[in-house]
Amino acid sequence: MTWEKAWREGRTGWDAGGSPPILVELVERGELPRGRALVPGCGAGWDVFTLAAEDREVVGLDLAPTAAARFADLRAEKGIGADRARIQTEDFFAHRPEAPYDLVWDYTFLCAIHPGERETWAAKMDALVAPEGELVTLIFPAVDTPPRGEGPPFPLKPEHVRALLEPRWEPIRLEPVTRSHPGREGMEHIGRWRRRQR
Repeated sequence: MTWEKAWREGRTGWDAGGSPPILVELVERGELPRGRALVPGCGAGWDVFTLAAEDREVVGLDLAPTAAARFADLRAEKGIGADRARIQTEDFFAHRPEAPYDLVWDYTFLCAIHPGERETWAAKMDALVAPEGELVTLIFPAVDTPPRGEGPPFPLKPEHVRALLEPRWEPIRLEPVTRSHPGREGMEHIGRWRRRQR
């Protein structure tokens, strides 16, 4: 099944109808970098809208045109301008921005791709994040077996992400979150990563 077919048929159990509490908290505290941000696999765009601000322009990527249509409807409902939040129907691995991003937020994207593509994901993050930028990962599902049998989502633990990113990146925060969407409790870790200083 393709992502577009899942969206057309309404089989989008990963869409929680809002951003995870930890992202809302980080934004409210003003802890995340300003400038240009990217949200791969953004779906309907909840996280794009949460991140969008006067001093932060956010690009969401998704393969499904139906997700992009839902994104457009929600953006209009929220009154957020296209200069602050936009979506591109594009493959993350083929994405070639005009400039690197100051922030990349990954939640339910890395766990959705096949584990065999994870090294490629890490290399792509190296290319997409600006030298002084930050990669923020909400690591899910931190379990031994997929929550509903075969993935996606594929199990993803903090040590998996650390192994992908080190030694080029260092964690500035890597710990379990205390609040999650219902059904995801105890399965999420926040990871904030910056490049190691040479």
